[in-house]
Amino acid sequence: MSSTNTKTVLFWSVLLISLTILLCLASTLSTYSSFSEGFERVSGSSQYTSSIDLGVENESTATGPNSIPCATTTDKVNAEITPLIDSNWSNKTDDASAAVSTIYLFTAIATTPPSSLFGRVSHPLRPRGISDSVIATSTIPTNNFYTNLFIGDRNQPANLYPYMVWWNQGVGGDYGLAISHTTKSQRVYGPNPGANPVEYYINPIGIRSISFSAVEFDSSMTMNLMSPSAFSVNVIMSPSTSKYGSSRSLSIPLVQGAGFISGNYYNLQPQFNSIVGFKSLTARSSPRSGVRKYVAELYDGTSWGIYATVPSGQTFSLSFSSSSTIKASGRVNNVLVQIAKIVNEGALDNHAGMYATSATVFGIATGSQGTYTINYLSGGSNNAGRLLLFALPHHVTSFYGSMSSRSLGFTMDSQTKGTMSAYSTSQLVMSETIPINITFAPWTSIPGKSANYTSHARALISEAAMLEVIQDFNAQTNLDSMYFSGKALDKFAMICYVAHFILKDSIITATCLTKLKASFSRFASNSQRYPLKYDNTYNGIVSSISLSTGNSGDDFGNTYYNDHHFHYGYHIHAAAVIGYIDNDLRGTWVANNKDYVNTLVRDVANPMVDVYFPFSRSFSWFHGHSWAKGLFESADGKDEESSSEDYHHAYAIKLWGQVVGDPSMEARGAMMLAIMKRAMNSYMLMNNTNTIQPPNFIRNKVSGILFENKVDHTTYFGAYIQYIQGIHMIPITPVSSYIRSPGFVQQEWTSLLSSVAPTLTDGWKGILYANLALFDPTSSYKFFTDLSFKSAYLDGGASLTWYLAYVAGVGGTTS
Repeated sequence: MSSTNTKTVLFWSVLLISLTILLCLASTLSTYSSFSEGFERVSGSSQYTSSIDLGVENESTATGPNSIPCATTTDKVNAEITPLIDSNWSNKTDDASAAVSTIYLFTAIATTPPSSLFGRVSHPLRPRGISDSVIATSTIPTNNFYTNLFIGDRNQPANLYPYMVWWNQGVGGDYGLAISHTTKSQRVYGPNPGANPVEYYINPIGIRSISFSAVEFDSSMTMNLMSPSAFSVNVIMSPSTSKYGSSRSLSIPLVQGAGFISGNYYNLQPQFNSIVGFKSLTARSSPRSGVRKYVAELYDGTSWGIYATVPSGQTFSLSFSSSSTIKASGRVNNVLVQIAKIVNEGALDNHAGMYATSATVFGIATGSQGTYTINYLSGGSNNAGRLLLFALPHHVTSFYGSMSSRSLGFTMDSQTKGTMSAYSTSQLVMSETIPINITFAPWTSIPGKSANYTSHARALISEAAMLEVIQDFNAQTNLDSMYFSGKALDKFAMICYVAHFILKDSIITATCLTKLKASFSRFASNSQRYPLKYDNTYNGIVSSISLSTGNSGDDFGNTYYNDHHFHYGYHIHAAAVIGYIDNDLRGTWVANNKDYVNTLVRDVANPMVDVYFPFSRSFSWFHGHSWAKGLFESADGKDEESSSEDYHHAYAIKLWGQVVGDPSMEARGAMMLAIMKRAMNSYMLMNNTNTIQPPNFIRNKVSGILFENKVDHTTYFGAYIQYIQGIHMIPITPVSSYIRSPGFVQQEWTSLLSSVAPTLTDGWKGILYANLALFDPTSSYKFFTDLSFKSAYLDGGASLTWYLAYVAGVGGTTS
């Protein structure tokens, strides 16, 4: 290793460790004497300056009923951070002689307010249980696991994985936070349970195995949310202030992957309820000084551990009040109670006393090697010195080597992502090989295939381009939908790309680019039919369509944050292609449009928390893919029905980063793609050897709509097989073959599509045959060059020019 590279690695190692220590020290030292929500942190403010540079979410932690204290120590930071940096990465490059720098993945795109071009509005759907001060000083995630807790009736579940929780508002006479965990044996398959494949499976909801409550809780209790972030939110439950004043509360940080559901009781008498019923309650030996342990056996055969960390000078004991209620002997203050389903009792004993309060993500890339780490902040202490966390299958298969020593050797079933594995750690450290070489040109993962633009192929592509470039760009792009407008802009962008870089035809390029720039300028100037607005409530860029019509479902719910990554992904990709061509022509288009496009990127995939946009609105760094559902109540949680439009948005971000010269954005988009490839091929795209989804479901080949709590092989717009499979294909681009392997595509084609595709007469036919090129480009090329081909086979986001260029570009030409 060269001395320069050694210094680079040492620099990042020292910087990371130092900044992590500073983050926790600043958090620990930042205490307040008041319990008021007025002390809620300002997301993105430099409470400690380093967090702005790091791109992590600020966490100021106080002590008191509204707080979630940080207890991370310097020793623990050093112990956990060590595996983050691989000193050999500096030598892992595609060109061994090239100098490769380390790129931090979460560098700010901008920290300035959105342009005044976007008129300011307050969202018509006000979040419930979130105070005005929190709204004013936080950026509230809209597509996250806990949306149900602040919209609608607020009694639908939040899926933490592996647990599910919800606010029980009097069902069974219980008031508090209900906890459930279901196993795969409890799943319901349908509509014909004996079919293979079944159309859907769903986990039962409403099984309140045990719940956090208090004697003081009744119908007048309240639930408020504080510190909303990408991985966590703090739930504050309080009794009636008119009866009990304002100093009593139960504070429960909800954190993805946490092994315990943990609550801090302040001046309340704890109570625990179960709709299943308590069969027995047994006091067990204390796992450590100050911790009381109880085991509650339920009538369904499950057992749950209840651990109470009791401050010196207080007493705490539990006893039956009835078969459905357990009560503490009296009122307590600052007592931590942790509840977990017992799978491995020794592991619970060893980890009781420490609880996750929040999490942040960190990532770097060096050449084609990247790592990302989910860092958990914690409160309290335990025997293990680390948290009990559960990792999803795609985490485990990408874990950094040293993570194996943290494995606890047991699992719990998740709702829709197989089994989760238990780890004793305060970090989940994953590494990926990122696709740095997939850019704008056609690309395939089929061994031995490459571009073959014969003279005949070029003639056919040129003929298609000349016909398609004379289409009315404005008529196809000036629509009342950001989604369909984006698809059309992207279609024409790819025609321009082919004309310039493959055909090298300056006349077609000039015609295409001039028309496309004019169409794009309508959106860049925000003068389309329904201009975009900046929403001050949830801090995002939304279509004004629902503000005008009053219908939340218009344009697929864009105003309510549905599908933003789908919609804006097309616009960002179109901009990247325009910019790529214009840069080659030495134009200034990128400079003139950078702020507008960057604003779209910040809305869907902001790399940091700032006061204007939340961190990573769409893509979940925990789940490994995005969630499309925005501000809509849902009993089965968030969902996504198009894996392909999801990875298209990450691909667009990667390319836009390349075009604007933002290496962090480019590497971040590439990392998102690498994670998506692993996660989607685990949960959404199922080859014959998939062991994560149920055996009686994988023959569907795609998930259809993947929810947090169910998987349904259908779409929101119909149940034809070409819809269900095809929505996971569009658009076909160079990155399609990276995500959708030739083997998977062949299995899907042979088992489900080969008999259907020839019978179709609309745009889905073109989609299926373009997808065929991912494993059989020759047959795909024959389809698109057949004399019987009709323009009706092209949907609104596709062109014959691109399909021909793509298929020839991946080795499909026969003449």
